[in-house]
Amino acid sequence: MSLMNTRAGLVRRLLAVALLVLALSGCGEDAPPPPRERKPNPTAAKGAKPGAKGKPGAPAKGGPAAPTVTLEAVAYKDEDFIESISNRDPFKIYTTQFRADLPEGVQRRVYMPTTAVEEMRLIAIVTGVAKPKAMLLDPVGVGHVVERGDYVGRPKVIQASGNVAMTLNWRVDRIRENEVVLTQEDATDPTRIAMTKIIPLRTEGEVQ
Repeated sequence: MSLMNTRAGLVRRLLAVALLVLALSGCGEDAPPPPRERKPNPTAAKGAKPGAKGKPGAPAKGGPAAPTVTLEAVAYKDEDFIESISNRDPFKIYTTQFRADLPEGVQRRVYMPTTAVEEMRLIAIVTGVAKPKAMLLDPVGVGHVVERGDYVGRPKVIQASGNVAMTLNWRVDRIRENEVVLTQEDATDPTRIAMTKIIPLRTEGEVQ
């Protein structure tokens, strides 16, 4: 029993020595230094002046002065508004000088203005009414209903006196039971007999 007690006491002493050594080694390490205290900047504490009288964008005291712009009044004369080679009107439109004169009479309504009379086909006639009507078919297959006094077909452009362009259109003169009579008058020579063209309802082959 005395030997066991002696060994237990020796173990306790060794443990105490080991704990003491660990404690001493931990205390010997360098601790991290405390944060360094910054000294206040006297210039920053006072604050820089943004400009004269506290206005933003104004130059600081002692800085370069802002440039001064002076506007001078310009005096114009009547000659300055006269158009010449060296003084052109920037708002003038010159496209009208290169535009050709339109033929007279283009404001009238013309049925099938791009189709020749020879290319038209008469497919229907309505008579027995106050205003007889006829249906003409264009090469595309679209029907156009016309009556007496309407202009049809591609116009013929001629040069009249004074280099003025004029158009000659075919006009529906009469609508009969089996045909439509077209006339074309020459506006440059009223004494000339009007040309006549007939569009039949049936061709010769259909009649036979």
